[in-house]
Amino acid sequence: VICAPMFIVSTPELVIAQCAAGVVGSMPALNARPQEELSPWLGRIKSSLTELRTREPERIIAPYAINLIIHASNDRVEADLEVCAQHEVPIIITSLSAPHRVVDAVHGWGGKVFHDVTTVRHAEKALEGGVDGLILVSAGAGGHAGTTNPLELVGEIRRFYGGPLVLSGAVSRGDDIAAARAMGADFAYMGTRFIASTEANAVERYKQTIVESGSK
Repeated sequence: VICAPMFIVSTPELVIAQCAAGVVGSMPALNARPQEELSPWLGRIKSSLTELRTREPERIIAPYAINLIIHASNDRVEADLEVCAQHEVPIIITSLSAPHRVVDAVHGWGGKVFHDVTTVRHAEKALEGGVDGLILVSAGAGGHAGTTNPLELVGEIRRFYGGPLVLSGAVSRGDDIAAARAMGADFAYMGTRFIASTEANAVERYKQTIVESGSK
C-alpha cells in the first residue's frame, strides 16, 4: 500500500504512523504552510523513523513520499524540491505536469519518482521523462481523478510497461488490494480510509462520517 497524499489532511504525524505500520506514507509539500515549515516537517519525519528503526530493528518500516504539484501555477515547486533534496526524500510523487525537469534532480540524490497519470498518453509521456513508476488515477479516485475504468487502464498500460504500477480509485479494503494486484498492479493507492485516522488533520465528525458511510 502507498498512502495517497491528501491536501490539508495529511500531516507529518500521519506519515510517520503510516510508515511505522509498514505502508508508504505520504503528504503534499503544499500542506506545510508557510513554505518554511516544510524542512522542519521533513526533519521530524526522518528523525522519528530513524529512532523507530533503531529501537525496533526487526520492525518493517516503509519509506515515505512527498507529493509535488509541478504545474506552472505552483510557485513553490522549486523551493520545495530544494528542501526535498536537502532531506533526500526517498520517493517524490509528481502531479499535474510532465515530470521531466524533476526526474534528474530526484535521481541525483538517489530518490525515486512516481507520477500521477489518468490516460495512456500521459503514461507514455511520463515514461519518456524517466520516471520510476506510474500511479494510475482511475475512475473512483479522489483529487484530480481520471475517468477510465481501472480494469481497462491497468490492462492497456501493462501492454507496454512492465515497471511499478500503483492503482488509485475506490481502494479501501484488503480485498480491494488483492483485486488491484490480480489486475496487474504492484501497489494499491489508498487515501480516504486514512482520513479517519487519529493522526489525520480532519474534524471528528468528518472522520466518523467516513467510518459510517457506504453505498446506499
